[in-house]
Amino acid sequence: MNFQDLDFKSDRAALVRHQQVYPSSSGLRMKFLIKLLLVATAIILLGFSASSWQPAAKGADSTRKSSRLHYSLELPELIDSILDDSEAAQALSAADDNAWEIVTIKSGDTLASIFSSAGIPAATTHQIAGLNEHTKSLRYIKPGQKIHLLLDDQNRLRQMKYVPDITKTLSVRRNEDQSFSSQILNYQLDAFPVFREGVIETSLFEAAAEGNISETIVMELANIFGWDIDFSLDIRRGDRFGVVYNELYKDGVKIRDGRILAAEFVNNGRLYKAVYYTDPKGDGDYFDEFGKSMRKAFLRSPVKFARVSSRFSNKRWHPVLSKWRSHKGVDYAAARGTPVRASGDGKITFVGTKGGYGRAIFIQHGGRYTTVYGHLNGYARGVVRGKRVKQGQIIGYVGSSGLASGPHLHYEFRVNGVHRNPLTVSLPEAKPVHPSYQEHFKRNTRAYLSMLELMDTTLAENTS
Repeated sequence: MNFQDLDFKSDRAALVRHQQVYPSSSGLRMKFLIKLLLVATAIILLGFSASSWQPAAKGADSTRKSSRLHYSLELPELIDSILDDSEAAQALSAADDNAWEIVTIKSGDTLASIFSSAGIPAATTHQIAGLNEHTKSLRYIKPGQKIHLLLDDQNRLRQMKYVPDITKTLSVRRNEDQSFSSQILNYQLDAFPVFREGVIETSLFEAAAEGNISETIVMELANIFGWDIDFSLDIRRGDRFGVVYNELYKDGVKIRDGRILAAEFVNNGRLYKAVYYTDPKGDGDYFDEFGKSMRKAFLRSPVKFARVSSRFSNKRWHPVLSKWRSHKGVDYAAARGTPVRASGDGKITFVGTKGGYGRAIFIQHGGRYTTVYGHLNGYARGVVRGKRVKQGQIIGYVGSSGLASGPHLHYEFRVNGVHRNPLTVSLPEAKPVHPSYQEHFKRNTRAYLSMLELMDTTLAENTS
C-alpha cells in the first residue's frame, strides 16, 4: 500500500510547524527528540490501521473538516468486478438469447399448432393472427422456415420472430398494456457483379455448368432472349453467350444469384445484346444497347425448352387420322404436366373442349392477334373465360387430349383470323426507352456493356 500527499493535521500541528529556535540545552533537545519520536510512531500506527481498514456504514460526523486526517490511497483495481451499462445490457441480451425457443416449421404445422405445443393460449394465437397485415403472413408459413418464441415466467408470449426468408423478419412484441405490436425488419444483401461465359457443344445447360453458371441464371437468360431465339429450335453447336450478373452475399456467405445486369448471345453467327435499365420513374426492363426493348408483344415459344415435333405445314400426314391434311400450327413435344405460358397479354375468349384440339384455350391479344393452345392436360387455377392474362403467365399444362398420339402442345398464331407460322412470323415490339431518357440510359448502362466488350476481347484472345 502506497501513501501519497500525507497531510497530517491535528490540534497539535502548531508544535510540528513551529519555526522558532530554542536556546541550546540538553533538556530541551531531549524533549524535542521525544516529541519527534512520538509523531513518527503515530504515523507508523496509522499506516498499519489503514491497511486493515474496512468501510463502515456512514453516520453523522461531527468532526470539523479542517481537523480530519487527509491522505490519498492507491485503491485496488475494480474493473474486472464491475460491469458498465453496455456490458450489463449485453449480459441481459445473452440471457434473452438463451431463453429463445426456435421452432423449425414442419409439413402440416400451423401457427395454432406451434403455439399450442409451446403452451401458449389460443387467445394469444387469435390476437396475433388478426393483429394487422404483417401478421396475416403467418397463415402461410412453409416447411423449413423458422419461428422464434420468447416466453416469460408465466409462459406468456413476450416476443416472437418469424423468418420467411433470409432478407426479412417479422417481429411481434408484447407491450406494457399487454397488447401486441409488429414490425417488418428487412436485411440488405451485398451485391457483387461477376461475369461468366460459355460455348455450346451439346446443350445450353451443359455449357452453363462448365462455366459455373447456375440454372437460375440460364433460365433468366433464356427469358431475356426468348423473344428473338427459340431455345428449343434455334440453338446450334458453337453458339456462345456471356452474362454479367449480381451474386448476393450476407456476412461474407453467398446466398443466391441476383439479377442479370447485361448479357449477350451469339446464335448462328448473329449477336444479340441486352442490358437491364431502370428509368428515373423506377420502371426497369431489358433493352438492347440502343435502347430498343428486348420484349416483344409475344413470346416466340409458349413452352420452355420443349422439342418441336411438328412444324407449320399446308400438307402433313396426320398420325391419328392417317391422312394428309394441313397443320396450321407448331407442336411442342414435352412431358405431361409441363407448364404452358400465355405468349402475350390478352383476354381469354374460350376455355374448354373443342373437337380435335381436346382441352384448349383461346386468347385474344388486342384487335389483330389470337393464340391457341391445344391438347392440354388441364388448366391453371383461375383460368376462365373473360379473364385477362399476362405474358408468361402459366395458363395450362401439356397433355394429349383430343386428336393426339402423345403428350405435346399444339400452338397456333393468328393475325386477323389468318393462321401464321409461329416460328417465323414477325412479332410486334414493346416500347423502347423514352427519347427523354436516352442520355440517362447511356450513362447507367455503359459500365455493364463495357464488361461484355472486355469479355469478348478476352475470349477472342484465348481462342486465337
